[in-house]
Amino acid sequence: MINNKKKYIIFTLLFLLTFISVAVAKINSKILIKISDEIITNIDLENEKKFLIFLNPKLNNLSNDQINKISLSSLENRKIKEIELRKFFDLNQDNIGSKFIDNFISNTNYDSKDTFKIKLNEINLEYSFFEKNFTIDNLWREFIYNRFKSQIKIDTIKLKKQIENQKNEIEELNLSEILFEVKPNKTFEELNNQIYSEIDKSGFEAAASIFSISDSKNFGGKLGWVKSSQISKKIYSQIKMQKKITKPIKTNNGFLILKINERRKIKEKINLEQELNKLINLETEKELNKFGYIYFNKIKKRIFISEN
Repeated sequence: MINNKKKYIIFTLLFLLTFISVAVAKINSKILIKISDEIITNIDLENEKKFLIFLNPKLNNLSNDQINKISLSSLENRKIKEIELRKFFDLNQDNIGSKFIDNFISNTNYDSKDTFKIKLNEINLEYSFFEKNFTIDNLWREFIYNRFKSQIKIDTIKLKKQIENQKNEIEELNLSEILFEVKPNKTFEELNNQIYSEIDKSGFEAAASIFSISDSKNFGGKLGWVKSSQISKKIYSQIKMQKKITKPIKTNNGFLILKINERRKIKEKINLEQELNKLINLETEKELNKFGYIYFNKIKKRIFISEN
């Protein structure tokens, strides 16, 4: 009888604690933005800050106001993508993002998903939040590829000639990028000065998160190792002139600033087919970024957004 009473008391206390926690969370929760029927709260914002800093620790170089602005914009953009993706996918489907998470873990220093979850727990970021956000970001890229792949035109003859003209000893570069677009409310000179000022102040990776329109911005603009043979002559000529950071280079997608993190010379026997496939993939990624950016802006115009 006593044991039953103890169990009842414990159960009641646990229920009350849970109820109080939920009530406190609701009181502290504040709606920041409404997007159609969806809401973004201050709690979402705090989680998004942890998510973005986890992917790009250099964001810590920025002020809290700057991080808040980047995080809120990221949340808004992802919510718009999520609304659009729901028209084509069941986002509640079990394991819909497993392949993206598994690929991320295999390309990082985590030996297992459990180790990865422990790391997220250390920064008080729930795995479910990371999984959902990461899935939407990657599912969007896959969706854009499938939607626009038939419209992508790659000049393979030109790329073949580019490979055939290269020497056995080539340069390999570890690069980061800021791809930006000049908007009507600001001149090129103003935006250009603003970007380089932020690079000097906070670092290239943080500036990429603020100004870049490329998907790489979530990772501080990192592109990784790229062979000189995989870069257009126009862009490589600018890289050769600079020791660290290039001047803006006009491209079909906007203006490109590159940071040369490392350089190295390598000798290799050229495999035409392999090199051609790599070049095709790089050119395809550029085109997809352009199509994705245009498509996103079109759907954004159709969605009602209100800020509180």
